[in-house]
Amino acid sequence: MTQGIPIYVKVLAWLGINVLLLTLLVIGFLRLQFHMSLDWMLFGPAGEGISMIGEQITAELSYLDEKEWPSALEQYDHQYGVSFALFNNHGSHVVGSVLQAPKDLMPKLTDKRSARERESQTRHLSSSKARRDQDQNRPSDAPPKPRFMQRTGNPARYWAGIHLNLTYGQEAQPLTLLMVSDSITGGGLFVDLWPWLSLGCACLLISAFLWLPFVRSLTRSIHQLNRAAHTIAHGRFEERVSENRKDELGELATSVNAMAGQLGDYVRQQRRITADVAHELCSPIARMQMALGIVEQRSTADQTTYLKKLDGELQHMAKLVEEVLAFSKAETLPEREAPERFHLRQLIHEVMNREAPDIEIRLEVDDLEIHTLRSALNRALGNVLRNAVRYASNIEIKAGAQNDHVYIQILDQGPGVPPETLPRLFQPFYRPEAARGRNTGGSGLGLAIVKRCIEACGGTVAARLHQPTGLVIEMLIPKLL
Repeated sequence: MTQGIPIYVKVLAWLGINVLLLTLLVIGFLRLQFHMSLDWMLFGPAGEGISMIGEQITAELSYLDEKEWPSALEQYDHQYGVSFALFNNHGSHVVGSVLQAPKDLMPKLTDKRSARERESQTRHLSSSKARRDQDQNRPSDAPPKPRFMQRTGNPARYWAGIHLNLTYGQEAQPLTLLMVSDSITGGGLFVDLWPWLSLGCACLLISAFLWLPFVRSLTRSIHQLNRAAHTIAHGRFEERVSENRKDELGELATSVNAMAGQLGDYVRQQRRITADVAHELCSPIARMQMALGIVEQRSTADQTTYLKKLDGELQHMAKLVEEVLAFSKAETLPEREAPERFHLRQLIHEVMNREAPDIEIRLEVDDLEIHTLRSALNRALGNVLRNAVRYASNIEIKAGAQNDHVYIQILDQGPGVPPETLPRLFQPFYRPEAARGRNTGGSGLGLAIVKRCIEACGGTVAARLHQPTGLVIEMLIPKLL
């Protein structure tokens, strides 16, 4: 099964979604509870930036003729990527980009400062200019001018404004500077997204580091349990999982260990009973064969046919018992036999001379010397080759080195097997539908014995379909056992 999204990534993603939803919920609650508007966005660096632009425009326009104001504001349009315009205290457009102020914005366009306050700030601005000419680094201590921001219309437009210490015309109407953009960021003038993105990334990174030990401990335990379950599923019941955890995963580890122990005991008892029964059947079958031979010597011609059928049944039973015994003994091969050093090509020739002396087999075998259980590999190769001779033709044997291992492939161009039966071919007593007849199929233990013999050599065996037809049995064993 392919690996999906790791648990840690899922936990971190859900954490980010949770934080985002909580943030939106808090903002929505504050807006409903305290009737918050977008003006709060201008309390930080964005508001200071707008104030600086307001002072800069005020200072520049103060020294220009009113006819030159439109061209001066147009330069700001190009510089910041937003529309700049000046409105009077009645909400009417005066200079700059032609904009129609929405009705929702009209109350904010009115400069509620008194004429005395505006005049005082104008004088303060003039004195500040003089001081800045003397000391560029000295900060201005002028009182802040009112600022506002609002979203209107659909599609949305965002308006930011600041009341200026500037008048227009003979009536000396106070002016308000409006900046309009289709984006809430205003090209970075209204809102600078980088601090927010940096804050979000920092929160995610800090959360990731805080959650890493906890989630890592979970995934490590789950990985160990998964690996143990996979190992147990392949029949290695001695596998155990650490039980150090004191939570639900620790209880699960204890249950897995108990299950592995019980399954191991059950399978060992089953194999021992099977071996004992097979061993006990050998003696009565031998006595029956001996008695049948005596009866055949004293039988009449009419009885010969029936006696031959009976003899065939006894031979089939004896062969079945012999394979059951071989299957039971294959598990203890590493304990009963010692590894030997021999040439692989020589062993393959011995197996061919025994199992297929009259059949032409194509060989592609490297001259390799290996150190493993000779009799186990001999038995495995013999069973596979015997099946290939029984069911197929055009047999080919390949063998060579693959890193620290040796691969052996036995290929044929027979009818093959259905693809869905491939994972079960090496199970005891399993035979595909096409091989269930007694005349063509054996007991279903041949490939199971092959698997146990190859595992006794420290290797693995697998089956796959051969193109266009046929079957490939591939064994992979270490050069040194």
